[in-house]
Amino acid sequence: MAKKSSIDFASVIGLALGPMCILLGQYIEGGDPSSLLQKSAALIVIGGTVGSCLVSFSSPYLIAAVRDLHKVISEPAPDPYELIDRIVNYSTIMRKEGPVTLQRHVRTETYPMLRKGLSLIVSNIAPAAISSILERTFQDRVRLANAGAEVFEAAGGYLPTFGILGAVLGLIHTMSDLNDPSKVGIGIATAFVATVYGVGLANLIAFPIAKKIRSRAVTEKQLDKIVITAISNMKAGLAGAPLRQLLAESIGAGSSSAGTNAKSGTVSDLQQRKTG
Repeated sequence: MAKKSSIDFASVIGLALGPMCILLGQYIEGGDPSSLLQKSAALIVIGGTVGSCLVSFSSPYLIAAVRDLHKVISEPAPDPYELIDRIVNYSTIMRKEGPVTLQRHVRTETYPMLRKGLSLIVSNIAPAAISSILERTFQDRVRLANAGAEVFEAAGGYLPTFGILGAVLGLIHTMSDLNDPSKVGIGIATAFVATVYGVGLANLIAFPIAKKIRSRAVTEKQLDKIVITAISNMKAGLAGAPLRQLLAESIGAGSSSAGTNAKSGTVSDLQQRKTG
């Protein structure tokens, strides 16, 4: 299945709407929206925050932040039922034509965990080894699933602080012009633009992105469990409608109790559900 080119319009509109409303509000109040566009304030606030994040996090976390930002903007949340449809289709192909025929689908499958599982089936690895490999992959994905969110949450904390720092630096510059009262008011207004940048970017950009990344991580964790269940049962010979029913039940179980559902993805429980 070729990867669809799409955009999460809710994220794009939300990220643009907040700043636009602030500029519009400034205009309605009789102010000049361009007065909020200060290069020096942006440099202090954004540059300082980026620098702090580079010091605070290792490369995998920073890479995850870039990756997750791209996902938030350009990839709508995966649909579990669409994923199940693809899995059932793969299981039917495997039953009719054998596992080797899945090779051509491995290259086009877009969901990483499913692509990994299909490649293991094609390689004819033992079921116990497949379960072990998928479990390690699952743990690695869980570990990094919220890495991008942690970076953006940290940025949300740094931004207001650097906004205050920018305001203080602006006031220091303004104080040097106290002998010219005509410049004091303009200087103070300009200084506080940095505070607007800090608070605005934290609450309009950084924290909302972090929250959406965490929400996506919960969804992908559920989908990964569905894939582990599917691959184990495909290897055991389950296909078609019975496999669809089993995976659909996994969706219901995952949404009902997030804390106790890990057992639904284990091999022993899967076998009990199949034979029971």
